[in-house]
Amino acid sequence: MTPIAFELTEAEAEVAAARAAWRAALADGLLARHLAPLAAFALILLFAAILGFTGLIPRRSAEIALIVAAAAYMAYRLWTRRRFLQARRAAGAWAASLRAAGPMRVTLEETGLRAEARAFARAWRYEELEFETVAGLVYGWPRVGPPLVWPSRAHADPEAAAAFLARRCAAKPPPTAPDDDD
Repeated sequence: MTPIAFELTEAEAEVAAARAAWRAALADGLLARHLAPLAAFALILLFAAILGFTGLIPRRSAEIALIVAAAAYMAYRLWTRRRFLQARRAAGAWAASLRAAGPMRVTLEETGLRAEARAFARAWRYEELEFETVAGLVYGWPRVGPPLVWPSRAHADPEAAAAFLARRCAAKPPPTAPDDDD
Protein backbone atom coordinates (compact mmCIF):
# COMPACT_ATOMS: atom_id res chain seq x y z
CA MET A 1 0.00 0.00 0.00
CA THR A 2 1.22 3.51 -0.64
CA PRO A 3 2.42 5.73 2.19
CA ILE A 4 -0.09 7.89 3.99
CA ALA A 5 1.13 11.46 4.42
CA PHE A 6 -0.67 13.78 6.81
CA GLU A 7 -0.39 16.44 9.46
CA LEU A 8 -2.77 16.37 12.41
CA THR A 9 -4.94 19.42 12.90
CA GLU A 10 -5.14 20.99 16.34
CA ALA A 11 -8.64 19.58 16.89
CA GLU A 12 -7.53 16.08 15.85
CA ALA A 13 -4.56 16.28 18.21
CA GLU A 14 -6.85 17.30 21.09
CA VAL A 15 -9.21 14.38 20.37
CA ALA A 16 -6.28 11.95 20.17
CA ALA A 17 -4.83 13.30 23.43
CA ALA A 18 -8.16 12.93 25.23
CA ARG A 19 -8.56 9.33 24.03
CA ALA A 20 -4.95 8.46 24.92
CA ALA A 21 -5.37 9.96 28.40
CA TRP A 22 -8.58 8.03 28.97
CA ARG A 23 -7.00 4.73 27.99
CA ALA A 24 -3.87 5.42 30.05
CA ALA A 25 -5.91 6.26 33.14
CA LEU A 26 -8.02 3.11 32.79
CA ALA A 27 -5.12 0.85 31.82
CA ASP A 28 -5.18 -1.18 35.04
CA GLY A 29 -8.83 -2.03 34.78
CA LEU A 30 -12.09 -0.33 35.55
CA LEU A 31 -13.38 -2.82 38.08
CA ALA A 32 -10.36 -3.08 40.36
CA ARG A 33 -9.49 0.61 40.55
CA HIS A 34 -12.85 2.36 40.20
CA LEU A 35 -15.84 0.23 41.03
CA ALA A 36 -14.36 -1.82 43.89
CA PRO A 37 -13.80 1.23 46.18
CA LEU A 38 -17.36 2.40 45.47
CA ALA A 39 -18.71 -1.03 46.38
CA ALA A 40 -16.59 -1.10 49.56
CA PHE A 41 -17.85 2.36 50.51
CA ALA A 42 -21.48 1.33 49.97
CA LEU A 43 -21.03 -1.83 52.03
CA ILE A 44 -19.39 0.06 54.91
CA LEU A 45 -22.25 2.58 54.88
CA LEU A 46 -24.82 -0.20 54.89
CA PHE A 47 -23.05 -2.15 57.62
CA ALA A 48 -22.58 0.88 59.89
CA ALA A 49 -26.17 2.02 59.36
CA ILE A 50 -27.61 -1.41 60.18
CA LEU A 51 -25.46 -1.76 63.30
CA GLY A 52 -26.37 1.74 64.42
CA PHE A 53 -30.13 1.43 63.80
CA THR A 54 -30.39 -1.96 65.47
CA GLY A 55 -28.53 -0.73 68.54
CA LEU A 56 -25.70 -3.25 68.31
CA ILE A 57 -23.25 -0.34 68.47
CA PRO A 58 -23.93 3.11 69.89
CA ARG A 59 -25.45 5.61 67.49
CA ARG A 60 -22.50 7.95 67.95
CA SER A 61 -20.05 5.21 66.86
CA ALA A 62 -22.16 4.52 63.77
CA GLU A 63 -22.14 8.21 62.86
CA ILE A 64 -18.36 8.36 63.28
CA ALA A 65 -17.98 5.26 61.08
CA LEU A 66 -20.14 6.89 58.39
CA ILE A 67 -18.11 10.11 58.51
CA VAL A 68 -14.77 8.27 58.39
CA ALA A 69 -15.96 6.11 55.46
CA ALA A 70 -17.16 9.18 53.54
CA ALA A 71 -13.87 11.00 54.20
CA ALA A 72 -11.82 7.98 53.09
CA TYR A 73 -13.87 7.59 49.92
CA MET A 74 -13.56 11.30 49.08
CA ALA A 75 -9.77 11.14 49.60
CA TYR A 76 -9.62 8.17 47.25
CA ARG A 77 -11.69 9.99 44.63
CA LEU A 78 -9.38 13.02 44.85
CA TRP A 79 -6.35 10.76 44.32
CA THR A 80 -8.08 9.14 41.32
CA ARG A 81 -8.94 12.54 39.87
CA ARG A 82 -5.29 13.58 40.22
CA ARG A 83 -4.24 10.45 38.35
CA PHE A 84 -6.65 11.28 35.52
CA LEU A 85 -5.34 14.85 35.33
CA GLN A 86 -1.73 13.63 35.19
CA ALA A 87 -2.62 11.23 32.37
CA ARG A 88 -4.37 14.03 30.50
CA ARG A 89 -1.37 16.34 30.93
CA ALA A 90 1.03 13.66 29.64
CA ALA A 91 -1.24 12.89 26.67
CA GLY A 92 -1.50 16.60 25.86
CA ALA A 93 2.30 16.87 25.81
CA TRP A 94 2.46 13.79 23.57
CA ALA A 95 -0.08 15.29 21.14
CA ALA A 96 1.80 18.60 21.09
CA SER A 97 5.04 16.80 20.28
CA LEU A 98 3.24 14.88 17.52
CA ARG A 99 2.06 18.14 15.98
CA ALA A 100 5.48 19.73 16.45
CA ALA A 101 7.09 16.86 14.54
CA GLY A 102 5.46 18.25 11.43
CA PRO A 103 4.21 16.18 8.53
CA MET A 104 4.17 12.46 9.19
CA ARG A 105 4.23 9.51 6.85
CA VAL A 106 2.77 6.11 7.73
CA THR A 107 3.60 3.21 5.43
CA LEU A 108 1.30 0.20 5.63
CA GLU A 109 3.14 -2.97 4.67
CA GLU A 110 2.23 -6.65 4.62
CA THR A 111 3.67 -7.51 8.04
CA GLY A 112 3.48 -4.18 9.81
CA LEU A 113 3.63 -0.45 9.50
CA ARG A 114 6.25 2.23 9.71
CA ALA A 115 5.79 5.82 10.92
CA GLU A 116 8.29 8.51 10.03
CA ALA A 117 8.41 12.19 10.89
CA ARG A 118 11.07 14.81 11.39
CA ALA A 119 11.52 13.92 15.07
CA PHE A 120 11.15 10.14 15.01
CA ALA A 121 10.91 6.94 13.00
CA ARG A 122 9.33 3.77 14.36
CA ALA A 123 8.13 0.43 13.01
CA TRP A 124 5.55 -2.00 14.44
CA ARG A 125 4.31 -5.42 13.48
CA TYR A 126 0.54 -5.70 13.25
CA GLU A 127 0.52 -8.23 16.11
CA GLU A 128 1.98 -5.57 18.43
CA LEU A 129 -0.90 -3.14 17.87
CA GLU A 130 -4.60 -3.06 18.63
CA PHE A 131 -6.40 -0.96 16.03
CA GLU A 132 -9.55 1.09 16.37
CA THR A 133 -11.13 3.94 14.49
CA VAL A 134 -12.93 6.64 16.46
CA ALA A 135 -14.04 10.16 15.49
CA GLY A 136 -12.28 10.10 12.14
CA LEU A 137 -8.96 8.99 13.60
CA VAL A 138 -7.29 5.60 13.30
CA TYR A 139 -5.46 4.49 16.43
CA GLY A 140 -2.81 1.79 16.66
CA TRP A 141 -2.45 1.03 20.37
CA PRO A 142 0.79 -0.72 21.39
CA ARG A 143 0.86 -2.70 24.63
CA VAL A 144 3.06 0.00 26.20
CA GLY A 145 3.50 3.61 25.17
CA PRO A 146 1.57 6.20 23.22
CA PRO A 147 -0.52 5.21 20.21
CA LEU A 148 0.12 5.74 16.56
CA VAL A 149 -2.62 8.03 15.24
CA TRP A 150 -3.54 9.14 11.77
CA PRO A 151 -6.70 10.72 10.35
CA SER A 152 -8.80 8.50 8.13
CA ARG A 153 -9.04 11.45 5.68
CA ALA A 154 -5.33 10.92 4.88
CA HIS A 155 -5.98 7.74 2.88
CA ALA A 156 -5.79 8.46 -0.85
CA ASP A 157 -7.97 5.47 -1.78
CA PRO A 158 -11.04 5.30 0.47
CA GLU A 159 -11.85 1.72 -0.61
CA ALA A 160 -8.38 0.41 0.24
CA ALA A 161 -8.51 2.28 3.54
CA ALA A 162 -11.91 0.75 4.36
CA ALA A 163 -10.56 -2.72 3.53
CA PHE A 164 -7.49 -2.20 5.73
CA LEU A 165 -9.59 -0.93 8.61
CA ALA A 166 -12.09 -3.78 8.23
CA ARG A 167 -9.25 -6.32 8.49
CA ARG A 168 -7.40 -4.65 11.36
CA CYS A 169 -10.22 -3.09 13.40
CA ALA A 170 -12.67 -5.98 13.26
CA ALA A 171 -13.80 -7.26 16.60
CA LYS A 172 -12.85 -10.81 17.39
CA PRO A 173 -15.85 -13.12 17.59
CA PRO A 174 -16.67 -14.50 21.02
CA PRO A 175 -15.49 -18.05 21.68
CA THR A 176 -18.08 -20.70 21.02
CA ALA A 177 -19.11 -23.17 23.65
CA PRO A 178 -18.09 -26.79 23.07
CA ASP A 179 -20.84 -29.14 22.03
CA ASP A 180 -22.06 -31.61 24.63
CA ASP A 181 -23.28 -34.77 22.97
CA ASP A 182 -24.06 -36.51 26.25
